[in-house]
Amino acid sequence: MVRIASFFLAAASLAAMTNAQQCTGNTSMCPGNQDGVSPTYLQCNNWSQQYETQNCPSGQVCYANPNKPGTAMCGLPNTGGNPGQGSCKGNVAKCVAPGQTGAYYQCENWSGQYVNANCPGSMKCYNNDQGTGVYCQ
Repeated sequence: MVRIASFFLAAASLAAMTNAQQCTGNTSMCPGNQDGVSPTYLQCNNWSQQYETQNCPSGQVCYANPNKPGTAMCGLPNTGGNPGQGSCKGNVAKCVAPGQTGAYYQCENWSGQYVNANCPGSMKCYNNDQGTGVYCQ
């Protein structure tokens, strides 16, 4: 009798954990909803309506996709985008403080957000004449 009770208790615990991970559609997310930490992501399996763990390509980590809410994407560590700088498209960049520091924001095509970048050494950042890029001097 004890074995049967233990089995049902274990099955109920497993069912509760599984129900917490139910999903629908083509949703995906980072484990624990934490960006830039895990080399895996959770992808919804439409047949079972459960999240399944998938691996990011080697050297990449999971980020919430800023262009498609409810989905995750993989990218290089520390490149999750800087949504506070607005969305961007293409190979554009802008200085944080032109002529004062070497810090600038570079558009990252996969996320459509700016990421932090720096000029080499003690060089300062300057915006180009077109306002679409930077140069370091």
